[in-house]
Amino acid sequence: MTETPALKLNIPRTILVGLAFFTVSIFWQAYDTLMPLYLTDFGLSYSEYSIVMIMDNILALVLLPFMGILSDRFPMKWRKKFGRRIPFIVCGSVLAAVTFMLLNLGHSRHNFALMITMTAFVLVFMCLYRTPAVALMPDVTPKPIRSPANAVINIMGLAGGLIFLILSMFLRDVADNWILFSIVVLLMIASSVVMAIKVDENKMAEEKAELLRRLGIDEDENDEVKEKISTRAVLRSLSRGQLVSLFMILLSVFLWYMAYNSLTTHFSVFSQQILGMDFELPLMVAQVSAACMFVPSAFLGKKIGRKRTVLLGVLLMVAGLAFGTALIFATSSAGVIKAAMYPVFIFVGAGWATINVHSFVMSVELATEQTTGAYTGLYYAFAMGAQATTPFFAGLCMDYIDPRALLPYALIFAALAFFTMLFVRHGNVRPAAGAGGETGVPDPDSAEGNPAEAEPSAAE
Repeated sequence: MTETPALKLNIPRTILVGLAFFTVSIFWQAYDTLMPLYLTDFGLSYSEYSIVMIMDNILALVLLPFMGILSDRFPMKWRKKFGRRIPFIVCGSVLAAVTFMLLNLGHSRHNFALMITMTAFVLVFMCLYRTPAVALMPDVTPKPIRSPANAVINIMGLAGGLIFLILSMFLRDVADNWILFSIVVLLMIASSVVMAIKVDENKMAEEKAELLRRLGIDEDENDEVKEKISTRAVLRSLSRGQLVSLFMILLSVFLWYMAYNSLTTHFSVFSQQILGMDFELPLMVAQVSAACMFVPSAFLGKKIGRKRTVLLGVLLMVAGLAFGTALIFATSSAGVIKAAMYPVFIFVGAGWATINVHSFVMSVELATEQTTGAYTGLYYAFAMGAQATTPFFAGLCMDYIDPRALLPYALIFAALAFFTMLFVRHGNVRPAAGAGGETGVPDPDSAEGNPAEAEPSAAE
């Protein structure tokens, strides 16, 4: 009798797939921290430079869902040779890397028009491959083990962010940042080359399908018509309970990005102008805190469910932001406030990691192979919607209320995200005894496992 294979995560393969997210993260860490500083060099206020900072998110709102569907529908004659995600990833990352260098040229020459023009190009090229980069992991990873796979992917992204922050501590403002930018660009290009050579997307997808067949798992058991469908058709195919649950998870995504992205956009300027400290070390503390939580939160999701784990993550963010808000308004001691930023970012980093291991997986749990790109596009549409608005509104609060308003602003949205997350009823799975990961068996606390509870509720 043939032994049934175990459903285990292929970590080396997942690391290779995660190189795409590595390039995304190292770029955005560099862009989000340096670009506000570059713009203030031209005399822009908080709200004024925020207008520039939301350009990428406005573009993303338009392009990310489209790029997800476009990669879903990539012509078969090219897909058979290159795959459907890798061409977007390789071309987009290389083009973004080259134009990123030209952006720095605009700043070093104090040429605002050149810098803004290159900013527009680099942001379009990042949109070219961001959704395909995220959709690649679900394409080659079975649903039951996507949470641990997502933990590995997030660690790859974390590594990208940490590498930039470490480099920035020593190389920022050295030779007009040319050394710093050159290393970032080389890492982006090298990662894309490795993926082009080592990631056989079609072979990985076939091996995934064969493994699932041998295990008797059909991820697309309800997908009777094997064809590409639009986002509108995807939404029409859901029951009312599923649709409401999907909307609530996406709304939660919107709200916690409203909180988190306000920090990442403004913290480099906020830390230097308001706190009188460099921004790298607190952000590194957040990254390390996140690294410590990625794997435990993946396993915690198996024990208590994805929803409860995400709620715990949001609570950690709320706790850190509440502590920082109380302290920054309660004392005028610069030393105390500076010291407080480290526990604040420990909690924020840990909470953000705990959220992100499961939130994307929950958003695509109802997807089939044919609709993964569409669901990924929806996820990023809500995430980008938040990021397209929150820098400007946070900047307005800092300009017209109080420069210290950044922390309470983020706190309000994190607290709202906790409330909306309470109504999510889909996206949980429960572990099976002896399984190497999660199974596709619905959590009995969710509407999938209990049809009588098809409507969303504020309590599980």
